[in-house]
Amino acid sequence: MVNIKDIPAEVRWEIATRAANSQSVVYDMLVRQIIGDKIDEIWNAIMTEGGKASKVMAKSLGLPSSNAVEIDGTLGIISTIIMGPEFAGVVLEANVNRVIGKMTGCPMLNAHRNIGYGPTAGTPSHCQAFCQNFVESLNPRYIMRYTKRMCTGDPHCEYVIELKK
Repeated sequence: MVNIKDIPAEVRWEIATRAANSQSVVYDMLVRQIIGDKIDEIWNAIMTEGGKASKVMAKSLGLPSSNAVEIDGTLGIISTIIMGPEFAGVVLEANVNRVIGKMTGCPMLNAHRNIGYGPTAGTPSHCQAFCQNFVESLNPRYIMRYTKRMCTGDPHCEYVIELKK
């Protein structure tokens, strides 16, 4: 008899995150057909609170958040735990006050593509709501913003985490 423990944790994690991402995309697609773009207000509220709540996860794991480099690393770890290991990217510039990162792989964009649902509708603002609120709740001295987005047609995502001015 096969037991859940016979399936490696990494495989279970990948299956779970892909399923959750796909369900999220299908949910958006179906609700958007019923209530239209009003769904974006709902998603933004959900993602805002999700970003804030992720601070608890980061703190429970003992992840650091005292400067831009640490915040970027913590955001990457928590995002990967929640959305899966399909993230790919590099840091273009990094110091304690500012990080500029470039993402070339995104599990949510992959879920949209796999389902064949496009355009990605409100995804850019949902992503911004999550990431911005995560960063600002993790360390209120820092902000986060995107300057490029794959889901709006850019070849990659680019973001900045920096000390508030």
